[in-house]
Amino acid sequence: MVVNYYRPVEVFFGEGALEKAGEVGRRFGFKALIVTGKESAKKSGALDRLIGSLKSAGIQEFVIYDEVVPNPTDSVVNRGAEIAVREKVDFIVGLGGGSALDTAKAISIVSSNEGSAWDYVKYPEGPRLIPYYNRPVVCIPTTAGTGSEVNRYSVITNEIRKEKLVLSHSLNYPRVALVDPGLTKTMSPELTAITGFDALTHALESLTNRAENFMAEEHSARAVEIIARWLPVAVEEPENREARKWMSYAAMLAGVAIDHLGVALIHAMEHPVSAHYPHVAHGEGLAILAPYVTEFNIKGNPEKYALFARLMGYEEKPHKAVDALVHLLEKIGLLKTLKDVGVEEEKLDRLTEDVYMLSRHSFRINPVEPTLDDIRRLYDRAYRGDL
Repeated sequence: MVVNYYRPVEVFFGEGALEKAGEVGRRFGFKALIVTGKESAKKSGALDRLIGSLKSAGIQEFVIYDEVVPNPTDSVVNRGAEIAVREKVDFIVGLGGGSALDTAKAISIVSSNEGSAWDYVKYPEGPRLIPYYNRPVVCIPTTAGTGSEVNRYSVITNEIRKEKLVLSHSLNYPRVALVDPGLTKTMSPELTAITGFDALTHALESLTNRAENFMAEEHSARAVEIIARWLPVAVEEPENREARKWMSYAAMLAGVAIDHLGVALIHAMEHPVSAHYPHVAHGEGLAILAPYVTEFNIKGNPEKYALFARLMGYEEKPHKAVDALVHLLEKIGLLKTLKDVGVEEEKLDRLTEDVYMLSRHSFRINPVEPTLDDIRRLYDRAYRGDL
């Protein structure tokens, strides 16, 4: 078997990496678009530090686009692209959590090609348009979760259609990632838990699905080990530098893993949830669904689920994978139901239909290929908390 391993992103990792933004940015030009949210990067001082680094390198011109929202939308991407074109920016800096990074990368694609953001997302039959150019992107994560700083994905929601899909293309890789674990110390315990579980789900699904790439699986396995040890510490001790360092590293490893192996049914079922209920954080939705989908999937790949259980510190038996997830979720405060986060029972049929219509291409790599009835039953159990 021949496997592919492609890594086009240069990474600077460690506390203080943010200060390299100016030096790195000079490679790409003298005018930047900074893509970030309205509050967290400003309150933490990260935005000021970024601007200071750019100025010290001679980059005096920059435009701040601070309209990023959780579960980023196509309209936010399109407005950012218009600004990038109008202001003639040379490169884009994404500063923030996964939403900011996904938005920055998508703005690069849309601002450099024809059409709008939704033209480039991946329906099962493929995107409407293929990009040919992009603006260079520098990603600076302030959370440890998505791994977007090292992969080709941007997840975007269409607010009108209530659909959440992925923009995936080789031009959507950042040129450089500045991974500064010190930036994650300002995350609340809840956000630490939510983003950390997102990273764990990336590692879990890439390790256990049907796609095969032993090189990437090494990243998945290592990420699981790290998260099992350090996520509870990061939640309980927000200032713990070791925990923050290892969680940033694990999120990056898991981000690389899904770049080669993809995600499967947990993500396919979560995307409709946060598309219809945008107040539900992506990692929170994953946490609700993961135990049920894992239990359903075990029979399709028992050896890998046994491995996952061992990596999590449990007996190497397939069914222990569910125990490992449930106990971790209890420990970090994320053991919830769909009902707990405001999902309406009458919406479960629509969510089920959306999984099939929008994400059925992921069924082929899921350990067990699900039917619509299977998906509806899983949603029902997650709604009622039937573990």
